[in-house]
Formats: sequence, C-alpha cells, structure tokens
Amino acid sequence: MILLNDGQMQDFIVNGFVSVHADFPGAFHESIRCRAESIFANEGNPGNSILPRIPDLAEMFAHPAVAGALTSVLGAGYAMHAHRHCHLTPPNRPAQRHHQDSYEDDRNVRHHRTRWAMAFYYPQDVSAKMGPTSVLPASQYYTSRDQAERIGEMLLCGPAGTVTIVNYDLWHRATENLSDRNRFMLKFLFCRMAEPAAPSWNLSPACPRPTFDGAASPALCWSVWRWYQGKSGGEAELGAGRESVRGDSPTGGDRPAAGISEKEFEAKGDSTCTSESDKLQQVYMLAAAGESGRAALMKSLEEEADARLESNLAARYTNPSQLQASFGLSALGPAAVGGLVDALRAPGWPLRAAAADILGDIGLGASPAVPHLLECLSDESEWVRRNAAEALGVIAAPESVPALASSLAEDRCDFVRHNAALSLAKIGKEANAARASLENSLGDENLYVRANARLALIRCAK
Repeated sequence: MILLNDGQMQDFIVNGFVSVHADFPGAFHESIRCRAESIFANEGNPGNSILPRIPDLAEMFAHPAVAGALTSVLGAGYAMHAHRHCHLTPPNRPAQRHHQDSYEDDRNVRHHRTRWAMAFYYPQDVSAKMGPTSVLPASQYYTSRDQAERIGEMLLCGPAGTVTIVNYDLWHRATENLSDRNRFMLKFLFCRMAEPAAPSWNLSPACPRPTFDGAASPALCWSVWRWYQGKSGGEAELGAGRESVRGDSPTGGDRPAAGISEKEFEAKGDSTCTSESDKLQQVYMLAAAGESGRAALMKSLEEEADARLESNLAARYTNPSQLQASFGLSALGPAAVGGLVDALRAPGWPLRAAAADILGDIGLGASPAVPHLLECLSDESEWVRRNAAEALGVIAAPESVPALASSLAEDRCDFVRHNAALSLAKIGKEANAARASLENSLGDENLYVRANARLALIRCAK
C-alpha cells in the first residue's frame, strides 16, 4: 500500500480531505463509466447495489494508493460499509446546497476523531465546468452551515481515477454541470474497526511536532493528531499542545478565543464565545486546564444536555447528544471517565445518553466504564441504549458480547440493533459467542442491521 505521509495526514486533520490517483489504464475507468451510464439509462440509480452491478469497483478501491490512504485515515482492517451511491450530474443540473451527509439509518454524534470516511471516485476526467464535487475545507468540525459557509469552497477536479478520501462530516455539494457530458461520482462509505494504537500512516521519525499554525482551532487539531498516534488524553499532553499553538513556540499561533487572556477564557466560559469556532477553541482549552477545566466542562455538559435537547430532537438526523462540551471531555480522556460514569446514573436521560456517547468517543481509555455501559443497554431511553451500544464497540470489550447479542436479538429500536451488530463486528473474533444472534439477524427487517451482522460474522471467522 502507498500510505500517506506526515504532511498529507496533517492536511487531512486540518482540511478534512486528501486526493490520490488510482493509476489504472484509462480503459479501466472508461469501462466503469460506460457501465454506470448503461445502468442509469436502462434501470435508474442502483443505489447500494452499485458494487455488485460493477464488480471492478472492488479492484478500484483495492488500488495501493486508495487502500493506503484509507488505511492511513481509518487504520488497518477498516471495513467498507453497506451504504454506497453513484451520483450522476447531467448537463444543466443546478448546484446542490452545501450539506453534511447523514449517518445512514442511524443518528450518530459527529465526533472529531475520524471513525468514518467517504471515498469520492471519478471514472472520467472532471473539469470545473463538469459539475465537480465541491468541499468546504476544514468544515468537518462544524455542525452549523453558517459557520461552515464562512469558508471558501474548493472544487475537486481531476483526471479519471481521482479518488478523494473525505472526513464523513465535511460539508460538500455537487456544483452545476455546465458541460454537455454526464458527470459520474461514485461515493463509498468506510468505517474504522479499531482504535489507533500507533500511527497507521508513514510517520517519519524526523517529523517535527506540528503546530497547526493557521488552523481555525489548533488545539483541536493537536488533540486529533495525538489520538491518531494512540496517545490521546491527559491534560499534560493537551497542555503541551496548547503551548505550541498559543504562541509560546517560535512558530506562533492563535489565541483561544476573541483575543482574551487564558485566565479570562477559562473563567468566563461560554458567554465570551459568539461563534462555533470560538466555542470549540474554548472546550479544548478547558480540557488542557486540568481539574478546573474538567469541572467546568462537566457543568457545561449538564446544562447543554437539557438546553439543547429540544433543538437537537427537532433537527433531522441528529443525535440529542450533539453537544459542545463533549469534545473537551473526549479530549481529556481517562481523566473524565469518573465524572461521566456518575453521569450515567443521572435522573435525566439526555445527560445519561451524552455520558455514554462521550465514553465511547474516549475509546480504550474508558475501559473502566464498561460495566456501567452494560447496564445502560437496558435503559428505558433508546438514546441511552443506542449510545452505549456504540461505545462498547469502540472500546471493544469482549465482556460486552453477551449483552450486545441480547440487544441485537431483542431490542425493538433499529438504532440499537444497528449499533449492537456493528460493535460485535468491531470486537471481532471474541464475538464468536454471539454467532447465533448474528445469524438470526441476517433476516432482520432493517437492511443495515443485516449488513452489520454479516460483517460481524465475517470478522468472527477470521
């Protein structure tokens, strides 16, 4: 595989995408384009069936440059998700509105740690006139369209065989096709199956510590860079990153928010923040502030869980645990686990659901919370059960297999079964005890429960 280098990985962390080229002969890409043209003309869009209809796509995504980029971003053993889509932009088709894709048949919280990515593949040359996909660089960390659209868009043009690996949360759109030719873009979704333990890209021993100078949120990017190396969590590490992005190093950097001092920043809290960018800077700086920052983040989480509940529930495809304080607590890592375990027992389900989600985002460092997350699988709230089921798969705790198998077999909520099956897939070989539940779920009424169960059975057998 051709793995990404340090500069490409740092650029992906900041901007949310990286382009590579699958240098097959031109006839290979042309055959895929012709096949797509024929399918659309005679049958319409095949949706998720595009891969069996055009089997050469499997070879395309196995190309050393494409597989290497996906491995760099999602780690070894990543999985191709059952959702994929062939986008046709015919001549004169108007431009789309910028959007983030929804998590297929699920309501995932948009995290800053990359566990989901898309691949955008062009089987033909694409110029600026052909309605190329456009992205808003560095917008993957924002949930607000207003905040994202403050960034200038970039057109993804390139020759046939161009594949752009995209953070799943990056804002993007199809632009207007001003040419006289159909433009095809095949979008495939991929999922990380194991938390980072070491760099999965071609990390140079001589790689200097990045400052992410010029990024909208250097502290955020530093935290993600550390997570990618399996070194996330802990205010000492976050503090080191804070120094490198605050101007204490020769390269300089941004202030945390609105030019205020760090002391004011930590004391005044959310009242000083007027944009989503400032709020993100705030929660990451609080994560670097030690115990006082942790306490402030937990207090903010409790307030947000109730204050944002109505708007989160009203928003399409949104998990009610989409909260700003979550990012800072995830960055804190193991230091936040005790308070989050206490929050799993809170009277209100919104706080319980948020705590379960954050423990999952912390990942391996939240292993002590596994017994408490197992109890959450029987919570009265489907959101608590859903977030706990996902968290147990990220932590990949073998002791959770029996409970996840029961959730897969018995829970009436599609979201819960969906995540229970995917979590068993992430646990892999040690989930073999759930084989009976997984085999029964191959007949589930929900497409993605069936697909995740099939993936889990494959991984159990390896």
